[in-house]
Amino acid sequence: MSKRRRKAPLPKEPVRCEIETLSHDGRGIARADGKTQFVDGALPGETVMAKMVGSRSRFDELRTLEVLESAPERQQPPCEFADLCGGCSLQHMSPDAQIQFKENTLREHFAHFGGIEPEQWVEPMRSPDSLGYRRKARLGVRYVKARESVLVGFREKRNSFLTDIDQCLVLDPRIGERIEPLRALLHDMQAYNRIPQVEVACGDDAAAMVFRNMDDLVPEDYEKLIRFGQEHELHIYLQPKGPDTVHRIWPESPGRDQERLSYRMD
Repeated sequence: MSKRRRKAPLPKEPVRCEIETLSHDGRGIARADGKTQFVDGALPGETVMAKMVGSRSRFDELRTLEVLESAPERQQPPCEFADLCGGCSLQHMSPDAQIQFKENTLREHFAHFGGIEPEQWVEPMRSPDSLGYRRKARLGVRYVKARESVLVGFREKRNSFLTDIDQCLVLDPRIGERIEPLRALLHDMQAYNRIPQVEVACGDDAAAMVFRNMDDLVPEDYEKLIRFGQEHELHIYLQPKGPDTVHRIWPESPGRDQERLSYRMD
């Protein structure tokens, strides 16, 4: 039996990268010695110093350490967790540039995967604010025994660890401003280590949290969830198994039709 070949250690010295374009997931693309480099936190036209964080036979993965020459579209990320959190990847890009990038990516996907060129493109729908526009997300929940604490957040970039956040500026404020109260709630529940995720969704008139409970909740936890919903004006749902088991516990509802969230697209 042949021995598994050991991976060569990654270079410790920063690498100079000249960014040509963006990948579909928002990473800068550079090239060196015929090999593609995907660089987190870099924009087209920029020259950056970056740290190697991964290497494959056909490409390398890097993280920007320093911007030597910046692009006009660069901005200071408004979120303090932007460099670590994987919830969003373009906060270093201006809002207008983000929208243009997303439209270009959609055009490319239509052409590449569907062979389609739409006859007409309508103007992008824009949020009144460049923050607080995201209405749906899945938040990870994890109890860290070494810290004796519950973490709530998105996975770190290129990592399975959760980012320890206390707010999210991109989420609708009805959810984004309640990350820390949500963490405190979960930490105080008997099921603190049996709820691996909380899905959130916002309509025009209501916002909801769906708790994925792996076990039946004790009455005390059930009441804590209801009080949380009352205090923060949130609809509270449980999901003990698959998607078809999702049901609302607050406010009480007379039927499924009354549980739906909705929003307008003007």
